[in-house]
Amino acid sequence: MAGKGALNISELLTKKEKEILDEWVKAQADNLASRRGLIPEKQQREDSARLLGVLVKAVAGGNLEDITAPEYDGVNRFLASLAASRANQGFSPSETATYIFSLKNIVFKFLQEEYSDRPEALLKAAIDFSALVDKLGLITFETYVKGREEVIREQQKSMLELSTPVIQIWDEILVSPLIGTIDSARARQIMENLLESIVATKSSIVIMDITGVPAVDTEVANRLLRTMQAAKLMGAECILTGIGPQISQTIVHLGVDLGGVITRASLRDGLTLAFKRLKLNVARAEG
Repeated sequence: MAGKGALNISELLTKKEKEILDEWVKAQADNLASRRGLIPEKQQREDSARLLGVLVKAVAGGNLEDITAPEYDGVNRFLASLAASRANQGFSPSETATYIFSLKNIVFKFLQEEYSDRPEALLKAAIDFSALVDKLGLITFETYVKGREEVIREQQKSMLELSTPVIQIWDEILVSPLIGTIDSARARQIMENLLESIVATKSSIVIMDITGVPAVDTEVANRLLRTMQAAKLMGAECILTGIGPQISQTIVHLGVDLGGVITRASLRDGLTLAFKRLKLNVARAEG
């Protein structure tokens, strides 16, 4: 059963919807005076009108407590969309949440005007609405943060893919130039990209160049070995290049077994071997 405060809020939002919207939009313009370039005023008003509209419908039955109830589905969907768009527009999480919280003072003002002669009902309505807006603001904040985290994950994934390229430099020859530290996540990405490229290009030789890998320990060596073993199972011969004096000493010191792995000191040497394997000759053009 809805309380008297809930009924007051429902009546007020329905009766004063346009006036509340006008005051709310004005307050937003004042709060974001230095950020006006982030969102057009027309869109700001449209967003606010839509949110206020779905909120009026949600509280019509008197429920100001359970925002997971079906009547709040429209509100929650809109807030999720709003959080995503505000993140893309460059608003901060706090600015996005403040946008919701700013509705409090506007509604409180109209509550006082409407129910000043009923202090008990006014107090309850104010407390109920404050709690509701707090919940909606927190939901918006959490949705914004989750959205940003998803964007960051996608950006990290894209960067990871860019940092693990597989290049077809000749028919049946792939080169994977590795740069930077190879952790477990990147090792998985290297293997996935390599195996997919072997299938897509029908390559028979893969050159993995580790010239740009700063250090090779037991874990890194084992990850590279597993990748080369997987490539071999796909029918491709692997050549490991870029093993300089320091890395070779480290591998020996660690006791890493590279038996069965074809190695060459440089990428150039690896390419020369690959051409020989395929019975290809590279000659300087005359003329």
